[in-house]
Amino acid sequence: MKRIGALFPSSGVSEYEIQKVLPEGFSLHVTRIPMNMPTYEAELHMADTVEQSAALLADAKVDIIAFACTAGSFVKGKGHDREIMDRITMATGVPSTTTTTAVVAGLRALGIKKLVMVSPYKQEMNELEKSFLEVEGFEVLRHKGLELPDCLQQYEMDPSDWGELIEEMKDPRADGYFISCGGIRVVDVIGQKERDLGKPVISSNQALVWHCLRKVGMEEDVAGFGSLLRTTLRA
Repeated sequence: MKRIGALFPSSGVSEYEIQKVLPEGFSLHVTRIPMNMPTYEAELHMADTVEQSAALLADAKVDIIAFACTAGSFVKGKGHDREIMDRITMATGVPSTTTTTAVVAGLRALGIKKLVMVSPYKQEMNELEKSFLEVEGFEVLRHKGLELPDCLQQYEMDPSDWGELIEEMKDPRADGYFISCGGIRVVDVIGQKERDLGKPVISSNQALVWHCLRKVGMEEDVAGFGSLLRTTLRA
């Protein structure tokens, strides 16, 4: 049994989105980190005590530790996700990733250079994510944030609504679509949306699970959650 450790926002309730994607032989182990509301200020300080929280997961002898928040790992711009990873691994000796790191790796693995992005974020956070992705070499053709004010409202949005939203944002120039935020429910509709759009679709939690699996050496396909889970991690 391989153990996936997750540092999870304290107000988040979407752990099952990660758990349901994990294949047999993997288990999820979660420790909370402070983030009572998805505001810019709260996201800015999410990683302040990451070493102490990561050490708790290391006690459980997890095989990898994931900083499981998209906005919290891009909010300070380029390199913020890597800094968080370095701090986790330096404090624990355990390999690590962040949701943003996983999304960037997933986009590259699928050859997505031009994308459409949707999220539950406020406009300020959406613009920060767009800028982060553009610095990483992607072109964000269109983006939309729904300005949902708290984690419970983000979670309660029906998965089919996210599918309809990316249909509305469809762009023939796009190589793929990205549904951002680890606090939402969307993994169950990714496969169908890929068939509808004829393009790959990535979500934050789907990408995070994929990256964790690949980094601990699991190369087999995982069915039912989109093409990324059938894709090899690029070096």
